Amino acid sequence: MKIIPAVCTFLCILFGLMSIGYSVLKNKQHNKLCEAFKKKFGYLPAGIILAQAGGVFLSMQKDFYFIFPLIVKKGSFAVRNMNPDHYDFIKYQPKEMTSWLKVKFTLFLLAAIFFFATIVTSYLF
Repeated sequence: MKIIPAVCTFLCILFGLMSIGYSVLKNKQHNKLCEAFKKKFGYLPAGIILAQAGGVFLSMQKDFYFIFPLIVKKGSFAVRNMNPDHYDFIKYQPKEMTSWLKVKFTLFLLAAIFFFATIVTSYLF
């Protein structure tokens, strides 16, 4: 009966690696979005700059600032401290500038779900 935790572990690792790989492949789109942001506001938020310096290990962190406006309402808890102009700029970017972010974080979310499923099924089975 240990097959279920093993499958969940395998899927967690698979989606985790896919997420990191996709992030590396889409680094050019990340840089385009950063350049557009920098052109509009004259700077990048410190969190993005620090995460970019972390390389592959912080590949998810560098895009958190950009993903939250795409998935939550203005004024929500996740974006409560974000400048409203930044929120609007990110939210209303063309789909081709931001669609890769949704794919990247969907892969990451699936990895996280299978990680927790591994933990739960390890104790149940």
